[in-house]
Amino acid sequence: MPGFLAPYRSDRYHLHDYRGSTRAPRGPTELFNYRHSSFRKVIERCFGVLKARFPILKLMPNYRPRRQRLIPIACCMLHNFIRKEARRDRMFREFELEDMIIEEEAETNICNLDMSQEYMTQMNSFRNEIASQL
Repeated sequence: MPGFLAPYRSDRYHLHDYRGSTRAPRGPTELFNYRHSSFRKVIERCFGVLKARFPILKLMPNYRPRRQRLIPIACCMLHNFIRKEARRDRMFREFELEDMIIEEEAETNICNLDMSQEYMTQMNSFRNEIASQL
């Protein structure tokens, strides 16, 4: 999907909203938000360990674009090799902690998202379809 799939605004979203609560997600929209938040945390931890292991990814040197695009690919390949071959790697264990706080970076607009009303309606329809199938 080339767009932004937002959580439902009217329902609980953050994982800490569910911790310690005896109330599980109710209804398809709350379940969607719970899973959306869970997946987001996994992705944040993946990028966190990748950037911690390879600081070059935080502040990319000014190489020619042809070379610069190869750096994240090489880092990901090494990252995946370490993940496969060194299951007890210290960094992976540290970043697997559920409550770990990942440092937030300044938001950058890497790509141009179509935020027109027509497109947002399409994405909301797609989100509703996912929620109804949960």
